[in-house]
Amino acid sequence: MNDIDRQARIHQLQNRRHALLQRREQRGAPVASIDMELNVVRSELQALYEVGRLQPPHRAAPTPPPQLA
Repeated sequence: MNDIDRQARIHQLQNRRHALLQRREQRGAPVASIDMELNVVRSELQALYEVGRLQPPHRAAPTPPPQLA
């Protein structure tokens, strides 16, 4: 998964999480099933954030090694 796909998936999951939280607040909402789905969304978001932290930063050009005198 490249960084653009990862960011798009994060955006989708954040939107899903927001919708679930709003639905959870409605009267008569199936709270237990919404909570289970929220846990799945949170887990996937955490995994995607961790992948982003582990990836090295992108560079336009490689940095040459330092010259030894």
